Amino acid sequence: MDRHYYKLIVEYDGTDFSGWQIQPGKRTVQEVLQNVIGLLTGEEIVVLGAGRTDTGVHALGQVASFWSEKYVKPSELHYRLNRILPDDIAIKKVVQASPGFDPRRHAFSRVYRYYIAESPQVLSRHTRYQSYRPLNMDILNKAARLLKGKHDFTAFCKRKSLKQDNHCQIFVSRWFRYGGALIYEVEANRFLHHMVRRLVGTMLAAENLKLGLTHIKAFLNNKCAARYNAPAKGLILIKVNYRREKQ
Repeated sequence: MDRHYYKLIVEYDGTDFSGWQIQPGKRTVQEVLQNVIGLLTGEEIVVLGAGRTDTGVHALGQVASFWSEKYVKPSELHYRLNRILPDDIAIKKVVQASPGFDPRRHAFSRVYRYYIAESPQVLSRHTRYQSYRPLNMDILNKAARLLKGKHDFTAFCKRKSLKQDNHCQIFVSRWFRYGGALIYEVEANRFLHHMVRRLVGTMLAAENLKLGLTHIKAFLNNKCAARYNAPAKGLILIKVNYRREKQ
């Protein structure tokens, strides 16, 4: 029997999820999607994701995929999924994917943004870290520029999650203000566990003069571990990029 492959663009509010990946006894995005898609197709479905976002982390452009022996027109699947998914998950797009498409392994890069409110913002309290004061963007961008390029980010990874190779290539690392928020944008070929939150926490510590820029250089040389960790709620997976032939 033929297999039909689907690619989904998924948005979710991570506040009430224990991250993306299935965990026993916990509510996760992957499990909710598998259960709902399985309900529509009548099959046991395995959903793959481009990134394993942590507890409390959000997504505007998570990419997921699955295959089914039952063909459902993408536009119909899009409509039916959004009718029955919980309010904190939405499917933004459904397309047929190439056979064997793997949203994680085939990704060229991922883009994250970290949002900070420099004054109290009640309506965005679940999606922005509240700093309660204006931050020095000049210091933040000096720190951000140090992170560009290929480095060993062992110092910015949760120890038990370290890989054999912890090098990542950062293409974009910048701070800017937009829409009432201070935003850190980072694009890389891969990210380690807790890496973005530790990068942000370290830069905020430098802005607060708890660290100097020389400390960040030392972290990149693995002379010591970075211990500053920004709260999860400000972090959003914005987009996953693929080369055309891998979609």
